[in-house]
Amino acid sequence: MSTLWQMIVMKKKDDYIDLLVKFDHPDAGPFPQDKNFALQLLISEAYDFGDNYQRIPNGSLGEAIPHEKYLPDDLDELVDTYIKDVLIYQAENLPWDEEEAHEKMDALCIEDGVDEDHEDWDYTWQEHWRDFWKDYNRIPWAMYRITMTDPKWADHLKKYQEFDSAGFSTGSDYVNENVKIEVPDPSDISDYLSTERKRWEDTLDEIVEKTEDSVTKKSLRNLWKIIVGSKK
Repeated sequence: MSTLWQMIVMKKKDDYIDLLVKFDHPDAGPFPQDKNFALQLLISEAYDFGDNYQRIPNGSLGEAIPHEKYLPDDLDELVDTYIKDVLIYQAENLPWDEEEAHEKMDALCIEDGVDEDHEDWDYTWQEHWRDFWKDYNRIPWAMYRITMTDPKWADHLKKYQEFDSAGFSTGSDYVNENVKIEVPDPSDISDYLSTERKRWEDTLDEIVEKTEDSVTKKSLRNLWKIIVGSKK
């Protein structure tokens, strides 16, 4: 089953968890806003692999729900036991139009001086496409606040943990336009991005410290400046 969504745990507080959910596949579709989908997201990381590669619970939710129960029909009768409410309080870069996104990739290639007849067209196009999926200013994303019946249902998740899901909804409650709703203590995507940047800076510092060649050190520093510049 293809991965459709990527999640980042933005906050865990009292009885709710904030998840940043972004497209991980062009076919992901509008963002579902129902309890069943929220439960699917929470159980995505509720199991580890045992010594014989069998799935074993890694927290309260995994212990309560068998790993075999992961499809919407399996969870329908369980959702109210675990999920009290779900709200998308911010969504950006919607509605999603894949054809329009492809046209923008075409335009970027042409700006690079590479037209469709050029031998580097496919390579250049894919490079821009990969960059697109890393850019929160362009890809569709939504901030979910999932209120649980008990905080322990998220005890297997930690702040800034990243994971993915092939979850989908059979309901009718979707968000397919940009929204911003006031909620108490909202999560800010810039907090995560600055933390990630600091993590990469620290990693680079460690690599540079272990590098004895001064030319290599300078090259690594210059490479980081290029990477940071491309993300602005």
